Amino acid sequence: MSTDTAPDAAPTGEPAGATSKGHDAAEQVVSEPRSEAAARAAAWAATARAAATGAGAPRRAQAASPTGAEATTEASSDTTSEASSTAEATPDARSDLAPDTTPGPSPEAAPAATPDPGVPDEAPGDLPPSTRPLTTALLNLSGLGLGYLHLRAWPRLVVALAATAGLAWVALPIGREPVAAWWAVGYAGALALFALDAALLARHRARRTAGSANRRRTTWSPRTAGRLAWATLAIVPLLGAGYAVAQHEVLEAHLAFDLERAEASLESTGTAFGPFRKTYDAAYATYLAVAADHPATRAADRVPGLIDDLYAQAKTDDPCTGLVVVRHFAEPGTPGPLQGVAESEIPGALHDCGLRSAEAGNFDMSRTYLTELLADHPASGPASAVPGDLAEWRDGVLKELSGAKRCTDTGAAAASAGFLAKFDSGKVSSLADEAREQVPAGLLKCGLQEFERERYATAVQALNGLVESYPRAKEADYAERVRIAAGIALVDPKAGVRLPARDEPEGTVTLTVYNYSPDPFEMVFTGPATGVVKIDACDDCEYLPEGEQPVCSGYSLTLPSTTITIPAGDYLTATRRDKTVLGWEDDGVDKVSFTADSGFCTWSYRY
Repeated sequence: MSTDTAPDAAPTGEPAGATSKGHDAAEQVVSEPRSEAAARAAAWAATARAAATGAGAPRRAQAASPTGAEATTEASSDTTSEASSTAEATPDARSDLAPDTTPGPSPEAAPAATPDPGVPDEAPGDLPPSTRPLTTALLNLSGLGLGYLHLRAWPRLVVALAATAGLAWVALPIGREPVAAWWAVGYAGALALFALDAALLARHRARRTAGSANRRRTTWSPRTAGRLAWATLAIVPLLGAGYAVAQHEVLEAHLAFDLERAEASLESTGTAFGPFRKTYDAAYATYLAVAADHPATRAADRVPGLIDDLYAQAKTDDPCTGLVVVRHFAEPGTPGPLQGVAESEIPGALHDCGLRSAEAGNFDMSRTYLTELLADHPASGPASAVPGDLAEWRDGVLKELSGAKRCTDTGAAAASAGFLAKFDSGKVSSLADEAREQVPAGLLKCGLQEFERERYATAVQALNGLVESYPRAKEADYAERVRIAAGIALVDPKAGVRLPARDEPEGTVTLTVYNYSPDPFEMVFTGPATGVVKIDACDDCEYLPEGEQPVCSGYSLTLPSTTITIPAGDYLTATRRDKTVLGWEDDGVDKVSFTADSGFCTWSYRY
């Protein structure tokens, strides 16, 4: 280094003799810049120590000499060592040079140090300690241990990667349920510990190597590490969001499968509910579980419609089946929305099933349901509609009496009258009055029609209903006579039984019948007149041995008897017991001619 470019050269105003000193003087002039370099090196060392505690300083600087020349100094470990050795110059040498090197007033102040844009970035090994803690902490938050990789802390890097691999092992493959929350919390805590550990490790290394030439190298340059730290900071949130989306789709697939399986099980049951009640309950439980456990899913949005379909399929179009379904889901303790819906539908279901049962002729079931409706839900709309609906149904039944199916329609009309009369409600029981007025005539027409067709059993059945259910009806007397004739014809269809006349001639022959039997006795007859002879049991009489006959002595105070007056003529006679016409023991139907007053006796054998 020449004295012309020395940064601390003597000013121009100095005497010329100062430049003509010997070789020793030249060496003293040259040593001055070295002393100044040593001072600068010491300043760099102080700056490095301050950086270890958080202060920062540029790595390069330019200083201007009094004459305007620039001197460049590199803050390398070798230069620092050289400057430190130079700073140990003897005091004597510095004192000898002081008079000659004391600078005079400078014509202009030295310019401030500015960075040189042309100088390239430093090597990774020269990374300022002040940038390491935050950078390494952010790098470790990536979940990949990049902070440890940057610091070349290999064992710690393995631990960080093992933590991430453990979480991946737990979370994969993705199932219908997400991993437990404590796994995510634990992993987040582990990342925070890794970040804190990396920051402390970087600070520790910075303090330990401050001012030392043996500084540990890093993987990336400070600028690269900083950019990488901020870029990788989004890895964990992005992976978490991606996992959440993928897991939600997997869950949707599983839930959709559950719903489809429940639907398929219902389709296999058809329209029957009773035998498949457990199948319906299982499907309903599946729907409720999907909606309750995963309400924020597309599958949960389908549940209300599926429940409506299940309920409609279970009820079908049969009101009585619907009543069974409604009662089932209305039971206390039934979960979900169907309990309230079904409970509110009970009155309507009772009404519909009651009317349908009445229309089908199942009057006992109909009366049971409608009575329950009127008793348990009297203020409901369906209960208020019962009288009007039953009146409409009754009118339809009575309208059919004029049709071709007299017996069928008449039987339905008669049954409807009896059905309505047994209700406790006055509004309903009063509906039977009009039916009673029309039913007897219909039953008589049915009996006559069947008699003429020689269907004597059907005729007896229709006429029994008239005589027994409507004994005060004006048709009851003639119906009884036709019933007797039909009963005799049943015993002997070839006996030539004719339909009794409505107006019989007056009786001219007296007939007395005596009963020698301990049992009551009934004799039916038909001919010019049709009727029945009824005699009480004989208390003093006994059963006779087979083949014996009593002595028919006529009138006796202890012998029951009955006397009737009938028109003279030929008659067919038979006995009757428990409303059933029976033949005589030997002859079946007995043909007798009554032309004069007479009498006969009856008795019973012991078998």
